[in-house]
Order: sequence, then C-alpha cells, then structure tokens
Amino acid sequence: MSITERQKIILNLVNEYKYISVQKLAALVYTSPSSIRRDLTTLENMFYLKRTHGGAQSLDGNNQPPNFNSRVTRNTAAKRKIAQSAAVFLRDNQCIMLDSSSTAGYLLPHISKHKNITLFTNNMITAMNAVNYGIPTYCSGGFAHKNSPVLASEDTYKSLSGIHPDILFFSSVCIDSGGNITDPTAAETYAREIMLKNSAEKIFLCDSEKFNRRSTYTLTSADDIDACVFDAEYSALKCKCRIIV
Repeated sequence: MSITERQKIILNLVNEYKYISVQKLAALVYTSPSSIRRDLTTLENMFYLKRTHGGAQSLDGNNQPPNFNSRVTRNTAAKRKIAQSAAVFLRDNQCIMLDSSSTAGYLLPHISKHKNITLFTNNMITAMNAVNYGIPTYCSGGFAHKNSPVLASEDTYKSLSGIHPDILFFSSVCIDSGGNITDPTAAETYAREIMLKNSAEKIFLCDSEKFNRRSTYTLTSADDIDACVFDAEYSALKCKCRIIV
C-alpha cells in the first residue's frame, strides 16, 4: 500500500518537527483536522510515525540511544542480580521476547537451562549471544543506527507486530515514583510498545540507578504490567504490580 502525496507532506513535516500537533499540520497542509487525523492513523498503521494525543511524533531514529557498549558494561552486578531474580518467571516450552536493553541480555544463561524455548529479540548482540548459548533465536529485521546493535525501524515494527510471545522481559532508562516508565528514544519506545501489546506476560527489569527519573517518551505504567524486578528497594514507588527485589 502506497501513501498519497498529502501523506508524504505530512510525514516530512512530522520528521522535520519531531513532534507536531494536528492543528499545526492542518494549517500547514491546508486541510481539515479530521482529514489530518485520518492520514495520521493511516501512517501509524504503516509504521511511519507514532500517533500521540493531539498530534504525532517522528520515528526517524534521530534521537539515538546511548552507545550500547557503554550500557552493557554499566552496573553489571545489579543486572546479574536482576536476571537471577527474574529467572523465576522462566518455564520450559516458552516463547520469550527480550527487548533491546542490555539488562534483558543477562537472562540468557538462565533461559539456556530450559527446554523447548523460542527466543525473539531486536538486539543483534543479544541474538548472537543467545545462539552461543544454544537457544533457538529469531532476530527481527530492520535498520541499526550508529554505535548500536538495536534494530528499530519500519521493518522492525512490521516484524514485531506478527510475534505474540508468552512473556516479555524489557527495560528502559527511567521509572518515576508514580510508576511511569519512560525512555529518551522514540524508535526504541515504539518497538517496545508493540512488544508490550503482543505479549501475554510483561516483566520490567530495572536497576536502582534509574529510579526517580523521567525521560521524553512514555512507554507504559507499572500498573499495566505483571511485575517489576529491581536490584534494590524502591520505597517511593506507588503501583499495583508485583515487585521483586
């Protein structure tokens, strides 16, 4: 399915502004807000952008994540502890999704102990390490940005949309005391949103360095997932999900 000339103009404006309201798009494109909303819905369904309340935001990947090599070697003791605690959710015969985070990759030694596992991820390093552990693994398609093994592009979103795992292990950069889980990268946030939507069970992995912080893009709320696994107590956190330390 191709997009119309007007939709191309809208997409260019969204990518230029990074975020733009429906009203501003309507003024710039000289059409009605209702037509803009329909076009934004079409473009989101084709994985060109993300709809937000009152507008749309870009998924062009210009907001780059931190260098993955620096992430994977940071807080390693905490990440190992989190992975050890999160292993309680692993079972034989599971279809498992690991997000692009370095924290999720620390689960691989525990996953390898279980039988008849199928693993999905959008992180090329996680996928290669999983294969080295003998875990049957699928890596999503898509584009990898500079200094990152993370796949987060239009092809990635299409690939992830067809996968419905038994369980998702995911992380992010921030969780505030209200349980809001946020991230600085639009493209990775959108990939995780698709994973969350399609997964039967959702487990958030987070070290204490990320407590009481908030970033640009809202991913989800701790109230809407099954469990949070931390390396330390988070006494200020107010949420309804299960907490494991």
